Amino acid sequence: MRNTMRTLATLASLALIPTALAGNGVMAPHPGTVTATTYNTDGSFHGAVDISSGRCGYWGVQTAFVGSLFWNVTINSTATNCAAPTGNVAVHNFADGRSYRIVDFLKTPASVDKTCDRCTIGDEGLRTHVQYNKNGTKDTSWYSGVTTKGEAISAGEMIGVIN
Repeated sequence: MRNTMRTLATLASLALIPTALAGNGVMAPHPGTVTATTYNTDGSFHGAVDISSGRCGYWGVQTAFVGSLFWNVTINSTATNCAAPTGNVAVHNFADGRSYRIVDFLKTPASVDKTCDRCTIGDEGLRTHVQYNKNGTKDTSWYSGVTTKGEAISAGEMIGVIN
């Protein structure tokens, strides 16, 4: 029921977004639980959505865009085991200074630069970090009201909207 209500709320919010932007949904890169959003457990600012299935290396991490645009994804990934996935980054840079990042996944043969809408970029690390920046600053508005810490999500379930 919770997912149904959230999906309805998300669809209702999309009605307020101009048609040209409605296609920029951000989907969960793999199934799991949202382990962090705006703040870390210690209260420090985090400004992103972290997702973990609790099974490092189990799920293939997918780019989280769905829409009519294909995204140029640049991969900077070297870690191949769960002991050190930090620092692996897949990034799309927008022309206006915004950027979208998926961080902390494991390098696989799929970890190559590519242009895609929704494609596999590696395997889940200890958790997957999904971040959106505007002019170098972490933006939290893309997921506010759509996803919350502690929520169980399915692969491909909407976790936010990039305006």
